[in-house]
Amino acid sequence: MNEKLNHEQRLEAFAKELAELTRKYGVAVSVTGGVIIDQPEAFEEIEYFTANEGDLLPHIGDNWL
Repeated sequence: MNEKLNHEQRLEAFAKELAELTRKYGVAVSVTGGVIIDQPEAFEEIEYFTANEGDLLPHIGDNWL
């Protein structure tokens, strides 16, 4: 990814790739707020917990985002 993109451009690029993942896996995500934009290396160890209610809860180690 081009790290010279501004936050808005990075979010738009993410949304485009997320649409591809939705088509591939048949899973759609609805998000209001809670968007964190940081450098890619900040997310190297990110994982998602999938709750029974359909929630995706991101965490890095013991830190829930």
